[in-house]
Amino acid sequence: MMRLLLKKIFIVITATYSVLCAGQVVPLQTPLEAARYARISTSNEISGYLHALAGRYPMLTRVELAGNSVQNRPIEVIRFSALRRDDTVKRLTVMIAGSQHGAAEPAGGEAMLMIARELADGYLRPLLEEMDVILLPNANPDGRDLGRRSNANRVNINTDFVLLTQPETRALKETVERYAPHVLLDSHESAVLKRESLAKDGYLTDFDAQFEISNNPAVPAALRDYALNIFLPVLTARVSDGGLPARRYIGEITSIQQPVTNGGLTLRNFRNAAAMTGVLSLLVETKLDSREAVHPTYRNIAQRVARQLLCLHSLLTLAHERRAEILAQTALARAMLHQEPLTLYAGYALNPAQPQKSIVMRRLDTGELEPRVFPDHRLQINADAAAFPRMLVITRHQDVIRSVLERHRIDYRRLLHPSEQQVTAMRVNVPANSLVRAGLLAETQKTLTIDRGSLLIDLLQPNGRTAALLLDPRSISSIFRYPEYARLVEPEEEFFIYRTFEEVLVNRP
Repeated sequence: MMRLLLKKIFIVITATYSVLCAGQVVPLQTPLEAARYARISTSNEISGYLHALAGRYPMLTRVELAGNSVQNRPIEVIRFSALRRDDTVKRLTVMIAGSQHGAAEPAGGEAMLMIARELADGYLRPLLEEMDVILLPNANPDGRDLGRRSNANRVNINTDFVLLTQPETRALKETVERYAPHVLLDSHESAVLKRESLAKDGYLTDFDAQFEISNNPAVPAALRDYALNIFLPVLTARVSDGGLPARRYIGEITSIQQPVTNGGLTLRNFRNAAAMTGVLSLLVETKLDSREAVHPTYRNIAQRVARQLLCLHSLLTLAHERRAEILAQTALARAMLHQEPLTLYAGYALNPAQPQKSIVMRRLDTGELEPRVFPDHRLQINADAAAFPRMLVITRHQDVIRSVLERHRIDYRRLLHPSEQQVTAMRVNVPANSLVRAGLLAETQKTLTIDRGSLLIDLLQPNGRTAALLLDPRSISSIFRYPEYARLVEPEEEFFIYRTFEEVLVNRP
């Protein structure tokens, strides 16, 4: 099946080449193709390819700098937008990002280079009549060139979207803000062989493609519902019909005794962080096999790229077909960002209606497929619903909090004159274990004299929903779940960040 899929995709690409050659245009090979799939592309080669493509089609595309890595390698996007013949057309913007895990998961970025060529002058170009496309193929250039999964600071950037400590994660977040996509796909690969965990039980996972939605409970409910119940089933069906069996993502299986869940629920990951601005945000994981695998496997990078190519193509064509309803759903979500209550906490629990889940595994010794039964913990439990505040007031630790706000590009103002304001105050208990839910000890309404130098955050801003989640200790995505910030919370004292549901008049003498 996989060979047939690969053949079909290459036939399409070859056909595009034939058309180009007939028109006296020499097709532009990706670095991976030029290397005959013997090695992955370097960051310099990717950059050179993007600029060469943009040079050929200056009226259609351009390369823009999203940021720089730890070692100062450029993180670039290539932007596609056709000449707008009809200004009344409501255009959809789709963004695809790849290679957060550098050399460990390169296939998505390699596939994006092929997608870029087909958007420029190939079988995907007609999509651009009604759609803009933003491709960021090399999110972790240091990791790619250093041959590692992490960045040059040895940080997994895929889990850094709460604190944004790394330049790569800041570049990704700022790219979403700059282009305001309606649809975002975060491209990854997953290993089936896990030597240090599941392999010790004698098993491999067996899947081809998995997709996940933005599932944080603070994502506007209608957008989550649309993503899960309408868009995702059609997308997985389309990829499956293309020859690559696809399903909703089942979290990493590292033991045959563990409960199974779906994807992570916090804003630590890119898809959930992006969804806070009203984006239909998804994750794709395609099969990656370790080079050291001893079992029969698809180890060829060409086949891995083909999997990604099918997934990316399916996403783009489906988004184009569903353009009107996606525009409507994201517009509704963005209108609700500052109105819909915040659900602060989420976790997985045993589903009493379906307490077990049968998952096909592959035996490591024989290679045979075998169904295994797992406790089904995919039921999402949401708690700690709170009304969306108008403003936040930071009365202490301003310098520490300010650094977080600036990394997230959250606007704030400093109070120059004392002010009295009705606020909601609380006392909270933040456990030492960040996995344990923070407890609300007390909540009161009071008149607060806000001292000069306090920070005021108006939550009616694009990043207002993110700010409300980051700065509430009860939130599963709170900065106070990290030790360096948890120490700022005194359980016996009022929490130093207050909520108000009225506008605070700033700098009134």
